[in-house]
Amino acid sequence: MPYLDTFSGSWTSKEARHLLKRTSFGVTQELVTSSVTLGLSATIDALFEEKPLPSPPLKFLFDGTDSSNDEIDDPGASYGETWVNAPAYPEITAGQNRTKIYKSRNRSLYAWSFLQMQNAEMSIREKLTLFWHNHFVSENTNPHREYCYMNVLRTNSLKNFKELVKLITVDTNMLIYLSGNQNSDAAPNENYSRELLELFTIGKGAAVGNGDYTNYTEDDVVAIAKVLTGWRVRGLAHPDALTPYFSNNKHTQGDKTLSHRFNNAVISENGVDEYKDLIDTIFEQDECSRFITRKLYRWFINYEITSEIETNIIVPLAEIIVNNNYDIVPALKILVASDHFFENTFCMVKSPIDLMHSVTKSLLVSAPTTSVNEEYNYALVLYLASTDLNQSIFHHPDVAGWKAYYQEPLFYKSWINSYLLPKRLDYCRILVTGGDLLIDNKNYTVPPLVPVLLITSQITNSENPNILITELSNQLFNYPIDQSQIDALKDILIPGLPDFEWTIEYTNFLENPTDDALRISVENKLRNLIGVMVQMSEFQIM
Repeated sequence: MPYLDTFSGSWTSKEARHLLKRTSFGVTQELVTSSVTLGLSATIDALFEEKPLPSPPLKFLFDGTDSSNDEIDDPGASYGETWVNAPAYPEITAGQNRTKIYKSRNRSLYAWSFLQMQNAEMSIREKLTLFWHNHFVSENTNPHREYCYMNVLRTNSLKNFKELVKLITVDTNMLIYLSGNQNSDAAPNENYSRELLELFTIGKGAAVGNGDYTNYTEDDVVAIAKVLTGWRVRGLAHPDALTPYFSNNKHTQGDKTLSHRFNNAVISENGVDEYKDLIDTIFEQDECSRFITRKLYRWFINYEITSEIETNIIVPLAEIIVNNNYDIVPALKILVASDHFFENTFCMVKSPIDLMHSVTKSLLVSAPTTSVNEEYNYALVLYLASTDLNQSIFHHPDVAGWKAYYQEPLFYKSWINSYLLPKRLDYCRILVTGGDLLIDNKNYTVPPLVPVLLITSQITNSENPNILITELSNQLFNYPIDQSQIDALKDILIPGLPDFEWTIEYTNFLENPTDDALRISVENKLRNLIGVMVQMSEFQIM
């Protein structure tokens, strides 16, 4: 497997940063330094280490209603405590509004999700959780169902693909989203059975006849819908609203026969466990492993899968997945440690979520720790900004997920059309320099968040503007820039002035750190410089 040979080059900050950018959200210089010290093998082990699950999301809004109607009485939890264990259908009294309670819990969940991405450190779990969220698209307005669904993904993100399909098939969020809870012997519903095949397990393949595709037939969709009949979801007021149940009276009895695409396999009547037998049968087809490998490849490496990549990357990795009974970690470890992985640099446009964390976490911005309210509001702005840039967690454009990972010919370029690109650049700048963000028809005033003086203090010889800009570009871009770009950036730092002017000013500041006028002058220059750098095309790719 020459394409998948373990990377044999020098392990430097450049390689470490590339690996960490693709496998996590936002990369600090401290993480890069740790990875260089660890080496490739130990970094891979750290990335895939199973870690304790995070504590659940918290109530972050105060009881009472302000002029924006954001803060609302929520009887299910006290401020700073989790609402997850409260009733999914809260009892309300006069003056309380169930819809607004759900909205506040939804926002808590979304903000909390962004905090998990930012706080993950050296771990691939959150990147994989988002991958599965985009693979098994599901949507619901109830925050409790959404949390349970996402918890299934996070808990199993590093585990078995086949078993995850089984769990998602009877998840209440998915049962409602794709009408599985309405699927009965009297009225079979094909919504989930179709997506189970086309989007979740094996893929459609090219049409080869009327109702016959490369990997399954329309008759299979019908038969599988019958296999899946009988699963139900209780109303939110029921104490077991978040637990699915099986009604044998609503289940289509008898054996179900699949088509020649599945070797005419028979799914024998097996009641509550029949769906598991079905999924085991689907996964007997090797195309399942190739299907998920292609999706992982597009998520972590490149959208372009040539015949050469198919033969030398997809097929051998898929065989590894099959040999491990659909545990994905062994194959994924080989992929992200391969020569091929480190050859595919600067070919991926950052998703909005990646971009937001590149500006914040990579530039040492962290959520406020002074209060839960401030911490969650900080993360909520990142969620709303990503949503405005067309990547909204829990709210995909359709069941196929975000277009950047499947729609030809644009793929990742769909993040940067003429409407979205100016917004991306503006968000990047404002997060560095401060300013007003109009998101979701509401104005958010963002203070200058990036600790520019701290960042510069960690760069040796930062009084030399050429060294300063070169090192900042290494950290922000992981991509070499030429002298003309360095000169243009120096003109942002010290417009029209010779290099020694920066040297004198910065040295004076270091010698007089309590001089407010000097500090403000240096800080503004650095903020303007970095504010421009995060808008450069080199920052938009990874």
